[in-house]
Order: sequence, then structure tokens, then C-alpha cells
Amino acid sequence: MRFSTTSLLALPLLAAAAQQETPLEQAKAQAQFWFDKISSYIPNPNRPHTPHAAAAKAGGKAVHVLTLNDWEHSIRSSVKPASTTPETWWVLVTGGNKTCFGHCNQVETAFNETALLWAANPAAPNLGYLDCDNQPVLCNSWGAGPPSLWIMELSTPPAPVDVWVKALNATDTTVKSFTDLLASKNWKTKPVYEGYFHPFDGPLAQYGVAVPLGYVFWVFATIPSWMFMIGISFLSRTMMSGRRPAAPNAAAAAAPGPRARVGAPPGDGIRY
Repeated sequence: MRFSTTSLLALPLLAAAAQQETPLEQAKAQAQFWFDKISSYIPNPNRPHTPHAAAAKAGGKAVHVLTLNDWEHSIRSSVKPASTTPETWWVLVTGGNKTCFGHCNQVETAFNETALLWAANPAAPNLGYLDCDNQPVLCNSWGAGPPSLWIMELSTPPAPVDVWVKALNATDTTVKSFTDLLASKNWKTKPVYEGYFHPFDGPLAQYGVAVPLGYVFWVFATIPSWMFMIGISFLSRTMMSGRRPAAPNAAAAAAPGPRARVGAPPGDGIRY
């Protein structure tokens, strides 16, 4: 087979044309670009949280990061069916600049260093993290706020879950605070939490409305106040327009009035 000089010169052009995207592929790529750009501005209420300090990863006791999708499975899976003693969990409720105003770093560092200290302690509780900046819906469904420590004791279902909530001082909490608490176990002298927002046995959790309510709280906290003012303005105008009196009948409004009299009344002394 013989190739002409023109055919050989056209080969690079044909190869370049084959590598070019079709108009449909270009449209898809452009649409994906704008979709990703818009999605980046939408808040995500279910982002996993990574502990700031690396102590919990350096051979220490495992720290479980709790998310909206798997928090209950992560906690309940620690209970063995044949277990006769309850499993204890310490969940640190923390946050960033939004929910803890940047004051939780010291508490997180102390918690992570405690996890490293308890690496070989069989009596140490299971440890969990809950970041309200990245998991606002889960925090709202628990009614939890940082910084606090949620202590849970779980037995084989259907046994109830005992929960204690201990507020933490953002400036004074150290490793000794956690080790002394474990040694004394003085949380057992406090009444267990039995509120509506109990994560396992509360009425909201039992009827399956805790998470939807958490989404409602998150939406109200996310939407700017000026948007609420605009919505209230539109609603009030709609309500006021519905209360206006009905307009008079157009036919009645267009009907002519009494005919005007022509000329002066009789008896005025003028002849017409």
C-alpha cells in the first residue's frame, strides 16, 4: 500500500481530532464543574472528625470517631452477647470555632494523651469522639454541647443504657482529670440522665424523631437571620392581602346615577 505525501501530513491532524472531546462530553464536564462548585457552598452536617492530636494514633487506646451514620453501631458492637458486665464508653463531645469557639483544644489534647496512657489498661473504658462542628445533627439529636463527657454503660439489649453527662472545664481539664475520674468512678454517685434527648432510651429516640429534630435545629442555625425576616415579610403580606374586603361589583360601580335636572325649578320668575 502506498501513501501519498498529503495523507502522511494529515495523520497528525486526524490524531488530534480523535483526541478532542465531543460537544456532549464538554457539556458534561462543564456541568460537573458547576455542580461541584455549588456543592462546596452547601454545608455538610455529616462530616467525620479527625482528632487534632496524634497521641490517640501512636499506639494508644483506639478512639472511635462517631458520625451520624454509624455512631450507634460503633457503640453497641462493643457489647458481646455473652457479656455479663456492662461495657463503659467515654464520649468526648468537642467542637471547633463554631460550637466551642476555639476553646476545646486543651480538652482534646488531654483526652488524646489519656488514650495513649491507657493503651495497656484493660480497665479503661472505650473512647469516642463527637465533634459538633462536623456532626451538628448528631449533637442536636443528643442535646449535647461541647466540651462535655458522656459516660455510657451498655449491657446486652434490651437492657436500658445508663448515661451520665459531665461538663468539662475548657481551661482546667488535664490528663489527671480523666485518670482521677476513672479511679474514683464518682460519676456513679450522680443521677443518670433520663431526659427527652437520651440517645438510646429517650422518648425522641424511641419514636424516631431525634434525628429529624436535629436536622430542624441545624437548619435554623444555618440559615441566616435575614432570610427568616424576608420569609416572615412575605408571609405577613400574604395574610394581610387575604383579609382585605372584597372589591365592589364592577357592574354596580359602572351603573349611572340619577339624571341631573335641566333648567331652573318652576316659580323662579323666568320664562323658558
